[in-house]
Amino acid sequence: MMVFAVIAFACRPSGEESGEPTRSEAGVDASASPSVPPEDPSAAESGEPTAEESEGAEESASPSPGDEESEGSGGGEGGGEGGGVAAPERAEDLCRPQDVVVTFDFAEKDQEVYGAGSNPGFKITVVNTAEQTCTVDVGGAALEVRIHSGDDRIYSTADCLEDGGTEERQLSRGVPHEFTVDWERNRSFTDCRETSSTAQAGWYRANLHGDYAGNQSQLPFQLKA
Repeated sequence: MMVFAVIAFACRPSGEESGEPTRSEAGVDASASPSVPPEDPSAAESGEPTAEESEGAEESASPSPGDEESEGSGGGEGGGEGGGVAAPERAEDLCRPQDVVVTFDFAEKDQEVYGAGSNPGFKITVVNTAEQTCTVDVGGAALEVRIHSGDDRIYSTADCLEDGGTEERQLSRGVPHEFTVDWERNRSFTDCRETSSTAQAGWYRANLHGDYAGNQSQLPFQLKA
């Protein structure tokens, strides 16, 4: 009897001695975890993440290219808007476009309808925001007002200007330079042809173009006979 008891004790599973679950019990418990793919029983038994999961965790922890771009997108002086213009050191030097704020509006606030004998006018305001006094060309080519009706280009302040239409102004920091462009309802052409054509009644829109103009909203308006 003693010999039989010893043999029976030696054949008992080790899990029963230690109180730990058997291999089959551990596999069932691990497969219940959503983080372990059910088709990989070895990972389920070990409780360790698979190679794919580890790689995914590392990728999510590191910033994506979009995150890096968004962090550096704040911009600043010397950004892409400078157009290659060096920072001014004298009043005669050109201002950098990113240091100039331009506004474009109707000369008469919110006036969008012009009756017979009334010509549209547009107010342009230019402000230097840099510490250094510098120069801005405010001529009709550098700050060009274009007027369209549908797809038809009706008028431009850049058409047929003498001496290129350059009009330079030295701007001190924060001191606005304002001027008005009046349109006499005439049509202009790039080839400077002579014409007495005048704009008809209808809807038009004015836009401002140029290196210093920035992104200006168009100004729609109506001419009446």
